[in-house]
Amino acid sequence: MNLKRRFISSNVPKPRTQSLPSFDRKMPLFLEIGCGVGFHPLQFSKQNPKHQMIAIEQTTNKFSKFYKRYLNHQCPENLYPFHDNAVHFITHLIKKETIHKYFILYPNPNPKKSDQNKRWHAMPFMGKLLETMVPGGIIEFATNESFYAEECYEWMTNVWELEALEYKTIPHNFPPRTHFEKKYLKREQKCFNLTFKKPS
Repeated sequence: MNLKRRFISSNVPKPRTQSLPSFDRKMPLFLEIGCGVGFHPLQFSKQNPKHQMIAIEQTTNKFSKFYKRYLNHQCPENLYPFHDNAVHFITHLIKKETIHKYFILYPNPNPKKSDQNKRWHAMPFMGKLLETMVPGGIIEFATNESFYAEECYEWMTNVWELEALEYKTIPHNFPPRTHFEKKYLKREQKCFNLTFKKPS
């Protein structure tokens, strides 16, 4: 396992997004990286009206579908959709100790051994992301790749020194949170959910 590598914020390009709206400081702020067509953030905003959710999607066609869904759901006041690169966005726009929870649901596993540094848990950027979390904040991963789940657990606990709260297989009758999860569970594939807590 590689050691932590230094993350240099000044080397990261500026995001497409120029500024953020004013969030309600009394409400916990969550952020989803790679929200796809928005199935999870739209569900989440409806089920958690006292929480705020930033949902970021980089791919143009996926974000377009997400935004149409957002409009069709009468633009939930507690949901903030952004078409942007998550690394650029978080590096330059998210302040230290502001996010209560991150969701990284079914990211590209980059399965080649040479691509390990493209996996979220092994990126130097993870150090920056953890800085933006409040003490005691949570980060949640989901994947259908067992190697990814195992490696993610090792990195988040041993390298980034977070407390593991959950490492489980999702039951096939679990209400799906994303289109990927719906497809995988319907096929009875193994899906894994991992949650970690930042030290207080």
